[in-house]
Amino acid sequence: MSYRNDVDALAARHDALAAEVAAKSRELDSTRQLLDEAKAKARLPVLPNIRVASPCHADWTAMTGDERVRACAQCNKNVYNLSEMTRDEAEALIVSREGRLCVRYYQRTDGTILLKDCSVGITQRRKRRVIAAGAAALLAGGGLFMFLRSRGDDAPSSRISVATEPESLMGVVAVRPETVPQPEVEAMQGQMMVKMGDVAVDPIEDR
Repeated sequence: MSYRNDVDALAARHDALAAEVAAKSRELDSTRQLLDEAKAKARLPVLPNIRVASPCHADWTAMTGDERVRACAQCNKNVYNLSEMTRDEAEALIVSREGRLCVRYYQRTDGTILLKDCSVGITQRRKRRVIAAGAAALLAGGGLFMFLRSRGDDAPSSRISVATEPESLMGVVAVRPETVPQPEVEAMQGQMMVKMGDVAVDPIEDR
């Protein structure tokens, strides 16, 4: 009798554990599905889904800070310049702040946001560096010319004449027009809104 009771007890315990394992398996499958959906949403591009919900006309040049982030005295918020960030930096910032931040960026007429690592953004920064270098070179050349004149030298020595010749300096820093016209860009600034929603995938027809 005791042996029979032991078998029945073990069988009951086995059935209970099997039911518990089945329930945990269903819970695991459901959690795995939710995790896969969350990962899929996290992989979606962030930047194409943002827009400036409340445009701001505050003067960017009047704000304090650097080219990436400045403090706005009108709203007491930081304004982040996405166009001075790479795509990874901009998306990481937006995700970390859950889309609640003020931003500034340049965009093309087709809505594409210009970033630090895009081809147009790189070209614009190169132009600014060339222009700044040219201005510094002209100032340096002008200062040397005034110094020589103050000494009474009508002409610079042959050793420095080439380096201080205005035509040479202008030729080195001249910015040639782009052979392919760049699309027009528009500066955007203000409170950002992130568009969120489900993603629909069109079924692939069998061929």
